[in-house]
Amino acid sequence: MAMTLAFSGTEYDDEDGVHQLTQVASGAGMRHVELWYPKNYALHGVSSTRARLADAGMSVACISTPSTLYGSGRDRARELLYRALKLAEECGAGIVNTYFGHADVADDEEAAAEYARLVTPIVREAGERGVTVTLENEFDAFGWDPAGSDITRRPASLERLCSRVNHPAFKLNFDAANFHCASVDVLTEAYPLLHEHIGYVHVKNVRTIPSARGAQGEQGESAAPEPGWLRFTDHGKVFDTAPVDKGEVDWFRLLGALAKQGYAGYLTLEPHCAKARLADEVAAAARSVRAALAEAGALH
Repeated sequence: MAMTLAFSGTEYDDEDGVHQLTQVASGAGMRHVELWYPKNYALHGVSSTRARLADAGMSVACISTPSTLYGSGRDRARELLYRALKLAEECGAGIVNTYFGHADVADDEEAAAEYARLVTPIVREAGERGVTVTLENEFDAFGWDPAGSDITRRPASLERLCSRVNHPAFKLNFDAANFHCASVDVLTEAYPLLHEHIGYVHVKNVRTIPSARGAQGEQGESAAPEPGWLRFTDHGKVFDTAPVDKGEVDWFRLLGALAKQGYAGYLTLEPHCAKARLADEVAAAARSVRAALAEAGALH
């Protein structure tokens, strides 16, 4: 079964439009992009952006939204998701991506029940429109969830949520690097439990950065990340983004496992680096992924 490469517009801002996005994707030999709504549409609007994508020979793999149904902001998230479903149907994108959210305390059972209640009518409409809603697993990248209440960081709780929703239009956006940052072993803990629910895949990599320690053993600041790469923390652990083939996620083995299981969806590259590096890093990531897929006989 073949997989298809795409490139995410997550690093571009409201004022960027899609010109750079399509140039980078084309330069790496890709014809599919993930657009963030509303920011990737902000400069030119929906109709003009769609026309520009068509002129560039690009199709939309996924519309990603900064939406979280659990916790505060659920009304805005619901509205945003319904708009994204309509947009996805109109432009032929088969996927709308969303996130879980967070609360002051961690209660996986209550959180799953509440999320399932809120997402079910959205998922039903998605199915009617021929769109799949994907839930991306996260870590506490922005320090918003000190309680660790986002159940997508725990594979067992996430699997129970998928079983609770139990709808063909609800799948996971499997982000292996996010699991790694949440201290989850991707190949032994996350993938075996969740592979049947995967409907979309984000491809990036990270490496753990040990904190420096002074003469008395006190915790200090780590050295700055390499130029052009980003730094995230999760509950005291420090991670820098890295090239796909130089981080701690074993993408060669993971892509082989996806191929063996028959995954035939998108592999969307999101290097999380400075915009000035995107063209080079996306091209390098695409080469690495294509080599792994060719080895597995799963390249489209």
